[in-house]
Amino acid sequence: MFRIPAAIIAVVLAAVALWWLSRGILPPQTVRFAAGIENGGYWQIAERYQDILARDGIDLKLIPTAGSVENARLMTQGKADAALLQGGVPVGGGVETLGAVFTEPLLIFARSSGGATVSNNPAMWSGLRIAAGAPGSGTRAAVKALLKAAGVTGANTLLPLDGTAASAALADGPADVAVFMAPLSAPYLKPIVSDKSVRLVPLAHIVALSRRVPQSVIVNVPSGAFSLNPPLPADDRQLLGLLARMVAQPDMHPAIVDRLVNAAQLVHQSGDMITPAGQFPTMAHTSLPQNAYARDLIADGPSALSAFLPYWVVAQISRFAILLLPIVFLLLPLLRALPGLYQWSIRNRVFRHYARIREIDEAAAETDNPDTLHALESELAELDREIAGLKLPLPYRGYAYDARLHIDLLRKRIANRAA
Repeated sequence: MFRIPAAIIAVVLAAVALWWLSRGILPPQTVRFAAGIENGGYWQIAERYQDILARDGIDLKLIPTAGSVENARLMTQGKADAALLQGGVPVGGGVETLGAVFTEPLLIFARSSGGATVSNNPAMWSGLRIAAGAPGSGTRAAVKALLKAAGVTGANTLLPLDGTAASAALADGPADVAVFMAPLSAPYLKPIVSDKSVRLVPLAHIVALSRRVPQSVIVNVPSGAFSLNPPLPADDRQLLGLLARMVAQPDMHPAIVDRLVNAAQLVHQSGDMITPAGQFPTMAHTSLPQNAYARDLIADGPSALSAFLPYWVVAQISRFAILLLPIVFLLLPLLRALPGLYQWSIRNRVFRHYARIREIDEAAAETDNPDTLHALESELAELDREIAGLKLPLPYRGYAYDARLHIDLLRKRIANRAA
């Protein structure tokens, strides 16, 4: 009968075990990323993330969507591993944030002459045709949030137009207002910004609006932010802005979290025209459960081990540290109490006999019967042998010696009474 050598079996079992363990240690090579409208602002940022992750052999597969609302839906359904989400767009499924990564200004443009006059107070808007982004886009969600915050009662028509189509609709007449949620560098903004018949609407009561629109901030746009020759805008403006967040599934591999946060730092830490350097990424104002590893990376920076170990090894070490830290805090009081508990357990092996020694002492004091006294003396002799047979550590042998001395004194007293 053919027998497989034991060495071969051991090698095979070791290989299987190593493969099984590596499934949880090594990161996946492909990550699905919901990136918004193809060639839009989110898409262009996601492409920069894609290039950075490719350096570590990770394929960031970009999923084109209608915008933040569809991104959130894909995340809730588990059809995307990570995504960019506009501030204020809700998402379920336990999705966690990896941090806010940039501020999106809410850019509202209206014709400065001809057509409907657009008030700076959105509460006065009524009967307007607003190019408000496609259904499922973050722009449309932001427009609805703004109208709700302003308490608009009049009917307005939300046109499913965004990007270049929205700019053209405002220039050609089908739209009275065009709203964009986009970085100032978005290419489709250039023609509308340079059009002298179009104005950037400065919202009235912007502080009150910012406190009513979820996850909004006030953005300072300096003069010349779009262009310096001529300077556009001509003077400083305050606009509403929403914080864009990077989100991930709650079970995302920590090494992928590490690489995504690293990409966000490389892309966004330098700041832009409306954001000072070093502000992003941040965990402030994210309104979602925070990924613990991403939170520590943003707060403390990369581990010192990163200089010596691969990123995926460091990520696993950091993950275990995060998990073990609460356990250590719980065990620390117990660890401090262990020496005392050990000493008590050793002493108790001797001291538990003292209860019976005391009973014998009291019984001997209450009787003069020789037979009873001899029986008590015999019991003391048995206790003495039992204590002498205890295996105690050397530092604790003194407890046994003291107990045997007490027994010896009591035996002598009982012998004298019996005589």
